Amino acid sequence: MKKVTKLIDYKNMLLKREGDLRVSRGLIDEEADAEDVMFELEGLWDIEPDHGDLGFVMRNNAKPELVYAQDKFCQFVQRIKKDGKETLEVPGKNIPLHQCILIEYTGTYEAFYDNGSLELSAEFKAGLLHDRFIHFNTAFKKIREYNFYEGEKHGLGTLYIKDGTGRLASVTPWCHGLREGEVLRYTADEIQKITTFSYKGGKLYEISK
Repeated sequence: MKKVTKLIDYKNMLLKREGDLRVSRGLIDEEADAEDVMFELEGLWDIEPDHGDLGFVMRNNAKPELVYAQDKFCQFVQRIKKDGKETLEVPGKNIPLHQCILIEYTGTYEAFYDNGSLELSAEFKAGLLHDRFIHFNTAFKKIREYNFYEGEKHGLGTLYIKDGTGRLASVTPWCHGLREGEVLRYTADEIQKITTFSYKGGKLYEISK
């Protein structure tokens, strides 16, 4: 994991440099920085075979079983001939991998907690996150949800306060991996207050309360 540690240290150095510049102009969005670092760290765990359930999407208790190869999420399948036609099917447990082929995954990926409840549901297309991603806690309350387009955040991303009430923490409009528009951040107070962070092309240019 030296690779992960070095990359995160480098990312934190860049964030500090960018943050110092924004502070000098009176603009800073700490929640955005934390969200970006966490997403990048989780992405680095996703590509590790021994991810320990620390990634953004990859889990041990999940279906189907995916592997990360050549920058894509992939699945092992077996060629089966039926009635003169060839189909691709998920191999049985006793089928050796050398009899299988690896293809880019398209479909719904679901992961589960030990108690059997759904932890996350993610849509993939051609090996990339595409469309809806939802992450739940053990009580089946939403933690976060995003929309993706060909592997990039695109559309609304919503984070929820981690008290199990389902209250909003933030709503962010994304455009091909960049914040674009008005990001709404909510306080955890009983009567929530909202701060608006305005972005254009991923750059913060205004904060209003």
